[in-house]
Amino acid sequence: MTQSKSDLLLHPVRMRLVTELAGRQMTPRQLAAAMSDVAQATLYRHIRRLLDGGIFEVVAEQVVNGATERTYGVVSGSARLTADEMQSVSAEQHVRYFSTFAAALIDTFARYAQQSDPADFASEGLSYNRAVIYLTDEERIAFQTQIINLVGQVMANQPALERKRFTLASVTIPEERVL
Repeated sequence: MTQSKSDLLLHPVRMRLVTELAGRQMTPRQLAAAMSDVAQATLYRHIRRLLDGGIFEVVAEQVVNGATERTYGVVSGSARLTADEMQSVSAEQHVRYFSTFAAALIDTFARYAQQSDPADFASEGLSYNRAVIYLTDEERIAFQTQIINLVGQVMANQPALERKRFTLASVTIPEERVL
């Protein structure tokens, strides 16, 4: 059975795997340590699906105790749906995919909140908000382009000791036109 790219990406475990590898390379052992709540067999099955689906690639191999250990990375540009791919998805599928996206985001937040002191939330960089904005189509396109460019710049930062990892989520939802 061949899965669509959207089905590959918008599964809770696979979404976490892609997020975990974002901007870095890891072995299955490292991924298992980072996602200790996921059974090893389940983790390996989803890594295989992402590899077969062209989302992950093997970036290195080395022999460890007689077995080949692979290091994986995310194929550049593969972790996002293109405009054509978005158009090929039904409204019902979009609702299902968005629900998966939102649930994964809630899970990320819950894991952070459970391991951190609420008194440190602001100083550690936690923020979330919702804003309503009014834009013409041209202004929206320009705004989204600016965001994509800005996020792209910081996504190019390589992991370093002085850098902390953050999850950045963004949603733009057109609303009914009411005047």
